[in-house]
Amino acid sequence: MVKESALLREADKVNSYISKYVTLADPANRDELLALFDQMYRFFPHWVISTCPMMHPEIHYISQNCPHVFGCTAEYLIDNSPLEKYIHFIHEDDQQDLYKCYSFMHDYFASIPPEDHINYRTAFHYRFRKSETEYIYLQDEKAALNLRGTGNLYYALFKDISEEKTFCGVKVEVFRQQEKMVKVREFKPSSVKALSKREQELVTLIKKGFRTKEIADKLKISHNTVRNIKSKLFEKFNVNSSIELLNMAG
Repeated sequence: MVKESALLREADKVNSYISKYVTLADPANRDELLALFDQMYRFFPHWVISTCPMMHPEIHYISQNCPHVFGCTAEYLIDNSPLEKYIHFIHEDDQQDLYKCYSFMHDYFASIPPEDHINYRTAFHYRFRKSETEYIYLQDEKAALNLRGTGNLYYALFKDISEEKTFCGVKVEVFRQQEKMVKVREFKPSSVKALSKREQELVTLIKKGFRTKEIADKLKISHNTVRNIKSKLFEKFNVNSSIELLNMAG
């Protein structure tokens, strides 16, 4: 089982990338933002709305319907290390796969221009301890919006979907706004196929940036063998490029 601290580090890696490349929303808009979210959660009472506590500490917000989903007050989660508190309630058996989902999301969004972030949203699926005796199936959606050119606001929507769906493992889905929201990727760690020793060697070298000839030289095999192994990996993971392969198998 992955430690909570490792999961926090992976979440921080995502936020560090955003901090480096994205202009954040101006804190001067704080009152406007709080009014906006207060209005939103009243229209959608089954969804808890939260700003990202690490990206927007000065405008941290969690809607007051928090007990409906999380079983605790918004004030409890906001006060003192909110992210650490939150991760503590994630099911122990889900933390390892959720760690992998955070890593997948980081790698995926690192390849997307920051100005395009507002056209995407991600949906994480995992179990959350609502009380001492109850775990719920939580859908945790991450998204961003641009505030009239002042920067991106990163926020999350949480919903208990225990009555709607049967939990079948941790996963993350990536959606892109086209004419409508379309799912463009899905990563479910438990469904990732095991790699042979040779396949793992190949994936490791691809991740390091080596080309086919260099991989062949390092593994002391022919160019055609490298291409055949890569082709079989593409088929195994149902992908069409090395970048997609690394997202699934790396």
